[in-house]
Amino acid sequence: YFKTSPLVKRIELFPMYLKSSKLRFSFLFVIVFLQFQCSSLRNNLPETTTTYVILKLDDLWNQQNEVHPGWIQVMDFLNAENVKGTIGLIGESLEGDDLNYFTWIKDRHGEGHEIWNHGFCHCRHKEGEVEIREYRGRDFEYQKESVLKTQRLAKEKLGLTLCSFGAPYNSTDEFTAAIINEIPELKIWMYKETKFPTDKFTLERTPKVNIEYPVHQPDFKQFKKGYEQFKTEPVLIIQGHPRSWTENKSRMENFKEIISFLKNEGVTFVTPYEYYLIAGNK
Repeated sequence: YFKTSPLVKRIELFPMYLKSSKLRFSFLFVIVFLQFQCSSLRNNLPETTTTYVILKLDDLWNQQNEVHPGWIQVMDFLNAENVKGTIGLIGESLEGDDLNYFTWIKDRHGEGHEIWNHGFCHCRHKEGEVEIREYRGRDFEYQKESVLKTQRLAKEKLGLTLCSFGAPYNSTDEFTAAIINEIPELKIWMYKETKFPTDKFTLERTPKVNIEYPVHQPDFKQFKKGYEQFKTEPVLIIQGHPRSWTENKSRMENFKEIISFLKNEGVTFVTPYEYYLIAGNK
């Protein structure tokens, strides 16, 4: 349903004005490279809006060789509403050979939704009284291999280069920052909370504007209250967990109400990579 980019349509006409075939080839090569890099399609890249909204949707696993019904319902709804979302992929879910699962993810990518790196195991444990998380409290080599395994598996099993990262539990430390800086294909870091610096493009959290209040429970009234305070922000990144929204029918209905409200507000839904480009990055 996402139509061919106006940029491509203009480019198709432009080469006739280039007399040199070498120049024409070079020009088209650069455009094609930019058009298809990373896992977020650039079709219909918006240029102006009052507010951009990114749907940061977390925790895609396959369970018993099936995509969770919450994910299916959410993505079907977004497609029907012509709204772009994102999918936070857990890397270990790609270790098997579930071709139906792989196809489902690739189909969502093809529709314009961005697939992003949400860690490898989404795991945590306690050592005494201290909780150790995948990217907080683990050593450098463990964290690096965790990030890179998800990057590798996405490329091998899905044919996708993931360009955005967001940590499980939004928990990171100095090792995470150093590792993300070392991985050139990762351009964007969502919900960075550690004080340690990064050279990546960050998409910050606005705590009072979210889908869920508390986590796992979408609440339209609470969302609207927060939105009214921050609707003049250039971009809002709102987080949710579709796997939790089938436990109670009201959760999915509240999510849908949030999306309908935002559409009526005239916001533009974009992916992280699209907003990275809109902000002037290459």
